[in-house]
Amino acid sequence: MANTSLRWGRIVLGGILAEMLLMIAVVVVQAAGGGEDAVTITAVVGSFVAFVPVAWWLGRRLPQPLLHGVVMGAFAAVVYTVLFVIGRMFNPTIPAMPLLYYVAHVMKLAGGAVGGWLVQRSAGMAGSPARVG
Repeated sequence: MANTSLRWGRIVLGGILAEMLLMIAVVVVQAAGGGEDAVTITAVVGSFVAFVPVAWWLGRRLPQPLLHGVVMGAFAAVVYTVLFVIGRMFNPTIPAMPLLYYVAHVMKLAGGAVGGWLVQRSAGMAGSPARVG
């Protein structure tokens, strides 16, 4: 029977690594003089884009890469939300989390799922017999 337990080390590493890539992208856009709209678009789209390669890279050789990718995205979304809530405890004047942030969190889940799906797809193709003629 295959080992189907979750690899929490890879999940945590994936969530942190993808969030770091996302933060770097946002900082680059801000440093390049991008306005608030450009930063928001980078954050939302980047939430998907950053998780695809990270989930693919860390999902290789795992029994359930799609599940691991989704959980990576969920871990990052939960950590971000918890940090936001803690920040509001110390500064109650911080406005509520905008709706687009929730959209970005869903994009993290989707990006992780796509990265895991790509692993499953390539594993399925590698395991299938080659066609002749």
